[in-house]
Amino acid sequence: MSHFYLPGNWSENTVVAPDSLKHHLRVRRMRSDEIFRVFNGAGKVAQAQLHPHSNEKTCLLTLSEMKNDVVTELPYRITLIQGLAANEKMDWVIEKAVELGVTHIIPIQTERSIIRLDEKKIDKKLNHWQQIMVAACEQCDRTMLPTISIPQTLPQFLAEMPPTEAIPIYLSPTADLKFVSVLKRSPGQELMLMVGPEGGFSPLENQHIDAKGFIGVSLGKRILRTETAGIVALAATHAIWGQL
Repeated sequence: MSHFYLPGNWSENTVVAPDSLKHHLRVRRMRSDEIFRVFNGAGKVAQAQLHPHSNEKTCLLTLSEMKNDVVTELPYRITLIQGLAANEKMDWVIEKAVELGVTHIIPIQTERSIIRLDEKKIDKKLNHWQQIMVAACEQCDRTMLPTISIPQTLPQFLAEMPPTEAIPIYLSPTADLKFVSVLKRSPGQELMLMVGPEGGFSPLENQHIDAKGFIGVSLGKRILRTETAGIVALAATHAIWGQL
């Protein structure tokens, strides 16, 4: 069954579909007798049909069987702190991280980040990433829409990072400690996973990250690309913690 994002609290049985959903339904050539599923990004789902009074200008939906449903969500929170990567790579990381259940994404600019975000373009980039996350949720039947922070520098993130009970981990190809060994002795719980950009973190950045309490871990003998490393780590986490 098709699964579409419909923001709102849905206090009424008849709602107006936003332009993005209206476009999806038009492309799919959805008929009034077809049923599809909608989710509001906060765990609420419903069955939906095109209202008989829908027209080209206003797309009305009739909702039924509204309920909370988070069966596709993980039992633990994961925050991905991702070093900014070149355009398509960053898009890919965000898409796949959402499909793998990440809860929150924090883009960080580091010394070796190839791209530098212009403050004037941040809103446009955030909107672009938001649309990628929505599409990923629709693809994998998630009902909770992840959140994404405004990009910030690594020093800003480390200085402003609030206290947390999550396991703080950062990937480092030179670390002696294996990622898998940390996961095996820490059964499913909140996780903060930090991944560097192309070229990784600088030696000075590694020192600052260590000082903040993050645990440096390796994914093995091979050095993975930034767009591969975080996704491999997320998949390994779910395999070891019984979510695959």
